Amino acid sequence: MLTLIETRNRHFIESCRRIMRSLPSGEEINLMRVAMAAAKSPAPHYYCTFTYALRMLRVLRHGRIRLKRDRRLDMWEELDAKCSRYMERHGCRLPEALCNVLASESASEFFIAPTTALRLVQRLRAAGREKMCHNL
Repeated sequence: MLTLIETRNRHFIESCRRIMRSLPSGEEINLMRVAMAAAKSPAPHYYCTFTYALRMLRVLRHGRIRLKRDRRLDMWEELDAKCSRYMERHGCRLPEALCNVLASESASEFFIAPTTALRLVQRLRAAGREKMCHNL
């Protein structure tokens, strides 16, 4: 079974591949541009466990979150907003809302650091070159 990070990385790489395939043929590939476009593209899931997400949302709701303005805070705020809407619509508590949101909703982006995004796309590029060398 893949870990959440491995699953996120696999989905991120798939997004990178889609972006690279959509580039005009013959155009030089700017890895940083591909990495940033993929990082900002919608992600199929929130890559966190229910237990950790519940803890973080409770910390966020009590104003004790120690994150500056960054992608992780953005993710928790997005998840919290979706849970709040679910709770209003269905008249339930946070754990039930979170369970349903995590199971059925996608994330607006991958919420990964630019350095991580670039490292993953560089790994994809290196794997492609290695594959080409073996085919010669």
